[in-house]
Amino acid sequence: MSQHVRPVIAIVFLIGMCFSSLLWAGTTGKIAGLIVDQENSEPLPGANVVVLETELGAAADVNGHYTILHLPPGIYDIQVSMMGYKKVTVINVRVLIDQTARVDVTLEMEALEGETVTVVAEKNIIKQDVATSVVSFTPQEVEELPVSNIENVIGLQAGIQGGLQIRGGGPDEALFLMDGVTLRDPRNNNPVSSIALSSVKEISVERGGFNAEYGQVRSGIVNVVTREGGKAGYNGRIEFKYSPPAAKHFGISPFDPNSNWLRPYYDDAVCWTGTAAGEPYEDVNGNAVWDTGEPFDDLNGNGMRSYWDTYDQRQYASFEGWNAVSERLMNDSDPTNDLSPLGAQRKFMWETRKQPPTDKPDYDIDAGFGGPVPIISENLGGLRFFTAYRRHRELLLVPLTRDDYVDYDWNLKVTSDISPSMKLLVTGLTGKQFTMQQNWSYGYMRFPGTIASVVGERLNGLFATGEFSLADISHQSVAAKLTHTLNRKSFYEVSFEHFKRDYEAYPNYRRDKTEKYEILPGYFVDEAPFGYDNEDEVGISGMLFGGFTSKRRDNTKSSSTTLKFDMTSQVNFSNLVKGGVEILYNDLNFDYGVIANYSDTNYEERVQLHVFPARAAMYLQDKLETKGFIMNLGMRLDYSNSNTDWWAVDPYDRYFFTSKYDESREFAKEPSQAQWQLSPRLGISHPITENSKLYFNYGHFKQIPSYETLFRVGRAVDQRMTIFGNPNLILAKTISYELGYDHSIFNDYLVQLTAFYHDIFDQQNTTQYSSVGGSVYNRTTSNSYEDIRGFELSLRKNRGQWWTFFGNYTYQVSTFGHFGRAEVYEDPKKQSDYDESTVFLYQERPTPRPYARFNLSLYTPETFGPRASGLHPLGGYMANLLLNWQAGQWVTRNPKGITSIANNVQQTDIFDVVLRLSKTININKFRIQAFVDIENLFNHRRMSLANFGGKPGDSEFYYDSLHLPESKAYDNIPGDDRIGAYRKEGVDYQPMFPRGMIDYEVDTGDPDVIYYDKSSKRYVEYVDEAWVDVEKGRLNQILEDKAYIDMPNQDSFTFLNPRQIFFGLRLSFDWN
Repeated sequence: MSQHVRPVIAIVFLIGMCFSSLLWAGTTGKIAGLIVDQENSEPLPGANVVVLETELGAAADVNGHYTILHLPPGIYDIQVSMMGYKKVTVINVRVLIDQTARVDVTLEMEALEGETVTVVAEKNIIKQDVATSVVSFTPQEVEELPVSNIENVIGLQAGIQGGLQIRGGGPDEALFLMDGVTLRDPRNNNPVSSIALSSVKEISVERGGFNAEYGQVRSGIVNVVTREGGKAGYNGRIEFKYSPPAAKHFGISPFDPNSNWLRPYYDDAVCWTGTAAGEPYEDVNGNAVWDTGEPFDDLNGNGMRSYWDTYDQRQYASFEGWNAVSERLMNDSDPTNDLSPLGAQRKFMWETRKQPPTDKPDYDIDAGFGGPVPIISENLGGLRFFTAYRRHRELLLVPLTRDDYVDYDWNLKVTSDISPSMKLLVTGLTGKQFTMQQNWSYGYMRFPGTIASVVGERLNGLFATGEFSLADISHQSVAAKLTHTLNRKSFYEVSFEHFKRDYEAYPNYRRDKTEKYEILPGYFVDEAPFGYDNEDEVGISGMLFGGFTSKRRDNTKSSSTTLKFDMTSQVNFSNLVKGGVEILYNDLNFDYGVIANYSDTNYEERVQLHVFPARAAMYLQDKLETKGFIMNLGMRLDYSNSNTDWWAVDPYDRYFFTSKYDESREFAKEPSQAQWQLSPRLGISHPITENSKLYFNYGHFKQIPSYETLFRVGRAVDQRMTIFGNPNLILAKTISYELGYDHSIFNDYLVQLTAFYHDIFDQQNTTQYSSVGGSVYNRTTSNSYEDIRGFELSLRKNRGQWWTFFGNYTYQVSTFGHFGRAEVYEDPKKQSDYDESTVFLYQERPTPRPYARFNLSLYTPETFGPRASGLHPLGGYMANLLLNWQAGQWVTRNPKGITSIANNVQQTDIFDVVLRLSKTININKFRIQAFVDIENLFNHRRMSLANFGGKPGDSEFYYDSLHLPESKAYDNIPGDDRIGAYRKEGVDYQPMFPRGMIDYEVDTGDPDVIYYDKSSKRYVEYVDEAWVDVEKGRLNQILEDKAYIDMPNQDSFTFLNPRQIFFGLRLSFDWN
């Protein structure tokens, strides 16, 4: 039987097992309640309930209960009527994704025909039917926050950190849905979350205890429902947010002649004679040092001989001086490169001519528009649309191969009511990122910290334009869903989804080597270091222009196609049963790697593979709702098959894993193994009072590892294996427990306390294999485990005319480790030695880093104050203050190598404040809002710790200068510094070193240094050949200013992300 046929048969079998049952990715909610007589509280069977301005409704059963299913999230008005009773209209009923809005209605006997009573729906902030940690956002709530994308909104919640890291899980463990459509990169499981905020109707974030309907997720679910166009009129919104061009770092520009990169080549004190010499002088007395009174060349014109002391020299790159460069060029065998010292410096100026752009602002554009499709709408079931576009640009920390990072997204939603019982929904999404890829890792270069750590002190990293590969990443999604309502209690959905993502990593344009630029009279050069060149070329200062540059190549194309059938039925008032099936087929064409140095075609490592893995699933789930007990009980069955034939070779096969590999040689293969996984899910919510509830959930969550790692087969340029995947890895598993308590105070404030525990095992990892012949490669395994536990405390006030707020605190502990061996040797002796000495099986226990967020919104109501010309000048103001805090990371500082020392020093805490100020004006059907966002409001400085990597020892000089808490692991002067402490701006460095017992009669010292006598705990200095105590006032000032800290060399990148101000304008309208 064909390898590709087996999974298809298995999928068909799976569908046959459960045709009426999987994945209904919830995009709707329901309204349910009880209708009784006002006088005797008896139920009123047959009472009619209608959702106004829709065709949805229900009739009360014999017990007076009613249920209205399949309501998109939003605000609704419902009307209840019955012969002989007054009609009751309940307004402002809010429906949330996957939740029940309970609306109980009491009907009064009718005295006059046609009487109607209008009441406002009770707004209970305790969601009694929710048995998990979930939070929902309306567009209005999102608009108030000083954020510009969905990830920023989500990242403000308890248990969530940047990049969709939910409760310690990576982004690839999260599930991101738009209108029920999964937006996930088939290559690496990472979510695609860039959706225009103008299209959002509701965002729901679930952090634990997912129902059985959700698969391929282990950490959290983000469910976004987008807006539908109206049937009667048009509505839309456009927002533009702009920040004037400004540096993304504190301190001197790296392109300034006095920066760490350039000063050795421009400073007249050293650039001519070299950083070790200083301004030239006449050694009159022949003692090889300059003495006061000896003649010198005052090159910088400051009236004194300038030179660099020891501390200056170790701060900058060493340079021999332009005099020496000129002499070397004059004396070599090439007469065409002869240059004077001044000419050599001029050529260096040309090679470092790149400057940061001064005319490119950061901006965000977010616009949406929708309504009926002109002309044909009425004839095609009220055909309507909503479309939205967003574009984001941010200037990089410094210009590299690109000056900026840009991405855009466009989405379209078209809806048609084919009949009163059938609805068709078609969605499309397309977008692209324009970024860069690092040379020596799979990472991309966008954020300041990443760029600061990668650029380093190398001139080519900063001044060349071909150092890093360009990377364009595009995605497209198209989906269609048909919903058929069979009756008022049942409906089914059939859907189709197709998602595609393409990668392209390539070098910058090829360098033009025509020497057409005259930088000196008669001296022509080409455009280097601009452009890309794979051949070695060295600049006048030794800067590399080619060879080891733009090494990443990627032409991977991946797609997934999904078919679903889902059914939902309200069996009775208490039981909502869901079920369905899903099949998914992937087309993964991997082609990526790292080119060899000086080559455009040969690879140091390359992965080329075209595979078609398949998955399927089904589930059955019941939501049981009673007055005092709500339970979600479900079971999920997952099927996966890598759907390929894989090499079945000995792990040390010398013809397969070594450079002896020959593509024409045949190796044994065997079909990949199918996997079946069963996952139980349970969630219980127990309302204790009307204002409190207790909930618990438990579940098994399985997820296939990243296909990129499963199928990675990397070979070097000599054909030896470097990485070998394993398509038969079992699914990673998380067993999750969650216990929570919600309490409402005055029905205005919501307090939530949640404890969670994740038991994680079978996570993907790698194991190194070494043969007796010396070949070494890494094999993909699943021998990693992790435990994540913690608690979250949240407090929020979502309603109020004058103020609202939310705050949360998260404390999380993680431990992780590995089963089995990290290194496997063919040689038994080496294996035995490794097994005896390895610490691989030791469990790692990072010290927890709790974090908290607080957001306060202050308003003046839009109708506040006097009215003038139809407007309220004092109304519509808002101030939104957002605070972020996280405890500093604990790291190991153990230069003495003492055993059992770990996580003994803490970095400084992270603290950030963002402010939004806005004014809103309503003019007829238009709503105009002007706002200003101020990021890093107080211009707070925090050391990036990403700027080490200059001269050797730079980081050690910094760490050794800190006054850390006393420890046997290091010899620092004792104090309360943390890593990240820094010297006050504008204060000169004062060397201060610890010293053992000083013999004050015999020992000498450097007069420029203050010493800390460890034996007597005194601060002393050596002045006029005698030891004296440092004057107390001076010492206190030095300690207060932290003048003793030897700051990192690359001062341009010491502090990143200064205050940034955005100006914005938002215009919205509704012509319905």
